[in-house]
Amino acid sequence: MTGVVWEKIKAAAVVVFITLLIWFAADQNVKQEQVFKINLRIVSAQSDRYAAFAEPPYERPFTVTLSERRRLLTELTKVLGAARVFDAVIPPDERPDVDPQQMRGKEILAYVQELRVFGLSRAISVDPQGARVRIDEFVSVPDVRVRPVYGDLRVTAQHAPEQVTVQVPSFCAGPLRANPVAMADAELAIARSVAPDGTFEVTVPLVFPALAGLPPDARPRILPGDNVLIKGRIESLTATRRVGPIVITWSIPDEVQRRFVVVPAEESDFRPDIDVTGPRDRVDQLDPRDIRAFVEVLAADTEKPGVRLRRKVQFVLPSGFSLAAGSATDEIEFELRAATTDALPPVE
Repeated sequence: MTGVVWEKIKAAAVVVFITLLIWFAADQNVKQEQVFKINLRIVSAQSDRYAAFAEPPYERPFTVTLSERRRLLTELTKVLGAARVFDAVIPPDERPDVDPQQMRGKEILAYVQELRVFGLSRAISVDPQGARVRIDEFVSVPDVRVRPVYGDLRVTAQHAPEQVTVQVPSFCAGPLRANPVAMADAELAIARSVAPDGTFEVTVPLVFPALAGLPPDARPRILPGDNVLIKGRIESLTATRRVGPIVITWSIPDEVQRRFVVVPAEESDFRPDIDVTGPRDRVDQLDPRDIRAFVEVLAADTEKPGVRLRRKVQFVLPSGFSLAAGSATDEIEFELRAATTDALPPVE
């Protein structure tokens, strides 16, 4: 191949490459229409202000139809794919008001810093066309009482602080002033951390019944802090008292009764008092007649006629009650004798 031919080939290749570049650049600058879905939420640029959509959902999609250069649309697609939700940041010059205000969709989109270069303000359409927005100032509500909740636990406790100051958007201040209470659900925390001696020290977050259902950005700011420290001791939920007299009876198999009589020892007490533990609010009302007590005579006992036997008394108490821990266990001594005319009658 001669040098002249080779130069012609190189020149032609350069022309083709430049042509392709020109075509590609022209194609990227061709305008095209495309629809995008953009998830937005509204926030404030200032920490002492509150901004959000006036009603839930506080994060919502906007459908935007845009006619722009293909290159710009491609870049916008990439940006939207990199973030799930975008913040429309309300600047300080927007006037705060306790009441919501209507804001156009294009205006909201213009406050999204990451999307400004894409000309969304020139969008063909935005759906929804607008939304109600709340821009408000935080105010302080002092002297909000802290009230720990102990559930079924009975405790002697102290908590600190006893009052807090709460900063909320002004539209929330009215309900809080009407019910100035901060609750601390302490039952589970205490149950998990109580020491063997019944003492406890727990830190529990504060919640406000008057502020239920607030949007996330309206979360109360609590001074001096979000938690309450609670120290104390659990009081017993049960009490022990002496109950009696309890009547003890025999439990005797039929085959034993036909052949033997039970002779108790003279010192046996068939009407003892016993110590019973139960719910504090019910133990004083427990009737001795509600407690069943019996001594069981076994068929195997017939193999030892005339021999003194010792057997524990079995007590059956109503649900929720038990013999007190460490209480003495009553025992009855007895012997079996053959059922003759000289034998003592069985004890009922």
